[in-house]
Amino acid sequence: MSTPILVVIIVVAIILSVGFLLLVFSLVPAINELKYLLSDLQKTSVETRDLVSKLKEVSEKVNQDIEKIDSILDFSKDTVEAASKSLKYLNKNVLKQSAGIFALLPAMKLGWNLVRKIKGGKR
Repeated sequence: MSTPILVVIIVVAIILSVGFLLLVFSLVPAINELKYLLSDLQKTSVETRDLVSKLKEVSEKVNQDIEKIDSILDFSKDTVEAASKSLKYLNKNVLKQSAGIFALLPAMKLGWNLVRKIKGGKR
């Protein structure tokens, strides 16, 4: 081989080796960062699994409490309906029929106050 071809081959080999060294020097920190990233990702994955399991427990407790609240609401609804029926009955049968007597109560109170006043005031 001639000298110029040999020089070109050596120069190309030096350029390729320097390029490879630069590539290795730039990729080694990137590879280390990827290792740290993977270890952090693994820790995050474990924490996420723990949080998901705790969230499932909380969700089950909430569902149980909701079922209890539903039964309480149903019972309260039945109680309110019974009280409403009782008050309607009381209003219809007792208060409406004795409204005249209840209208006399303020007049009776006024009369009683007048009698007490005439007799000498409060005792």
